[in-house]
Amino acid sequence: MNMNQQTSEHGRWNASNLDLERVFFKFSPEAEEQFKYYIQNLGELNQIRNFIISKSDFPKFESELEMCREEIEHGQRFVVLEPIEGLDYNEIQMYCWIISNLLGTPLVQDQSGTRLIHIYDRDKTKRIKDGVRYHQTHESGAIHTDNVNTPLPWQYLVVGCVFPAMIGGENIIVSALSVHDFLEKKAPDELAVLKENFWWEYRGISSELYQAPIISYTNNGEPMFRYLRTYLESAHLKAKQPLTDKQIHALDALDATLNMSEFQIKHRLKEGQILVAYDSQILHDRECFTDYPDSISVEEKRAGENGILRRSLERAWVKK
Repeated sequence: MNMNQQTSEHGRWNASNLDLERVFFKFSPEAEEQFKYYIQNLGELNQIRNFIISKSDFPKFESELEMCREEIEHGQRFVVLEPIEGLDYNEIQMYCWIISNLLGTPLVQDQSGTRLIHIYDRDKTKRIKDGVRYHQTHESGAIHTDNVNTPLPWQYLVVGCVFPAMIGGENIIVSALSVHDFLEKKAPDELAVLKENFWWEYRGISSELYQAPIISYTNNGEPMFRYLRTYLESAHLKAKQPLTDKQIHALDALDATLNMSEFQIKHRLKEGQILVAYDSQILHDRECFTDYPDSISVEEKRAGENGILRRSLERAWVKK
């Protein structure tokens, strides 16, 4: 990846002009050895969330990650870190945790205080429409950002693949800046509505509600998105303020744009790959998937059960 090359369009890309050479990043052999040496001397990795990570432990590894940060913040707004060879499932989880801590501070994502969320299908009978959080199902959702559960801003979404599904589970990735430009040109009235306040819920964190726009702007005038329609609709019902016809039309315009194939790229994360995105400027989704028959969770494998793993990912929300 050429980190010195900057996009003339400041992160605006589509399916036809995304520079894939800048998306995928492989750490150098020296950086990988530094990482492996560190985790091999940690001992038991079952409680990885308790490890405090220091940049001084990874000088080469951390300096190369800083090049990726430049791409995430000022380039195409996301990268996919390639696997480090030879890591087992515990060590891949540690890989995600170390990346998250070197980038900033991993935030709490639920009421139990979890900062690294394990993503897998808990129960095939449970559905998002019934109130189950998206990351606990095998369903496809809707194109969204993750920064919808709290009004406090944070920067990086980190998603690492511990083990892929038998079939499916592709990630859909969309440039928020390109979507904004399209709406500004084709649907300016609808864009204006998206800049107004909507109701949101702290789903999984508390029962409270808050208000915020779908689209706001940085001091430099770049658009930032906050969007997950099902959560927004649920919050409006709880607030007893149904969406207006004008709001529904604006949401439909946004969804129609997000689902245009010209704006989407798809990538099925491989075992050991980590997606790092600037959350407010990259929207994403996951296609539905199915696991191997009789597959087991990471927790079951760690407890001594035998079997192939379910689709298992680790997710962190990181504040710079």
